Amino acid sequence: MKKSFIVFWCLILMAFSVQGRDYSRLYSQLDKSVVIIYSDSQQVRSEDDQLVTSTESSLGSGTLINKEGLILTAAHVVNSADTLTVDVKGRGQYAAKVISSYQAADIALIKILSTENDFPAIALGDSGKAKIGNEVFVIGTPYGLSHTLTVGHLSGRRLHQGVGKGTIEFLQTDAAINQGNSGGPLFNVNGELIGVVSYIETQSGGNEGLGFAASSNMIKELLLNQPIIWFGLEFSVLNPQIAAALNVPQASGMLVEKVAKQSFAEAVGLRGGTVEASIQNQAMVLGGDVILKIGPHQILGNESNYTQIAQYLRDVKPGEEIHFKLLRMGEILELGAAKPTTKIVLE
Repeated sequence: MKKSFIVFWCLILMAFSVQGRDYSRLYSQLDKSVVIIYSDSQQVRSEDDQLVTSTESSLGSGTLINKEGLILTAAHVVNSADTLTVDVKGRGQYAAKVISSYQAADIALIKILSTENDFPAIALGDSGKAKIGNEVFVIGTPYGLSHTLTVGHLSGRRLHQGVGKGTIEFLQTDAAINQGNSGGPLFNVNGELIGVVSYIETQSGGNEGLGFAASSNMIKELLLNQPIIWFGLEFSVLNPQIAAALNVPQASGMLVEKVAKQSFAEAVGLRGGTVEASIQNQAMVLGGDVILKIGPHQILGNESNYTQIAQYLRDVKPGEEIHFKLLRMGEILELGAAKPTTKIVLE
């Protein structure tokens, strides 16, 4: 009799456990805040002595984090975009612009260009409370299949030293993540946003259970509390051999390959390249500016130099001029622009 009683209660507890894993209610509550991001980037290339413009399109996901249309996403989804379009479920499509981007942590903020102030927003949770083994779930647009939910567990925490201030933290999960999930939310079982999907480790090109999301606490510290300039640059760092071959008057420099529209780099007046080339097995686009110096810091091409420049850019006050020294078509130029004033208001 006692054994039957124990079996009975085990079955009851199992039934409640299964019921607790039903994400349908959470999905219906949270999915309206998950958006699809369409990114278009123009490429100008020299072909047969003519400049030909083409457009590369991609998509990703994001999460509304305030009612005015501020969206958290991955930097690689939007960083070099010339135009952004955001699809809000049940509301339609809106133009958007990048507000801030931190490539080293693959996190970015974009803003819907609208006067509407009633978008369905989600507050960021405390990723520090998440424990390895906890169930988590992702909503995104894998391979264009919009508003897809996948479920898994928190598999680990991966820490890296960031460029400048702060530590970069990624949450590892075995929830299925594929192309199109990038920038989408990672939720805990309470429906709290604890991460932004960044990348996967894969040998097949698809999901293999090794997905990574930028932690919400890192996002608060490195992106929301002190927004980082969106440069909108694609570039290659030149080593001494390539720098000498390109007649750069120093041992290193940043070769500008692409400048996104409405970015800080465009405000400065930087120009990208047009000629695709491969030098020392490194693919790059030639013909653009080579940045020699940012503020007081010469480009040296080493990690400590990047740290110094990142710290300098953080320390410059909004509205103050940031100066650039560069090489353009054999001439040394000095350009500059005021650091943008960016204030993040979530409530």
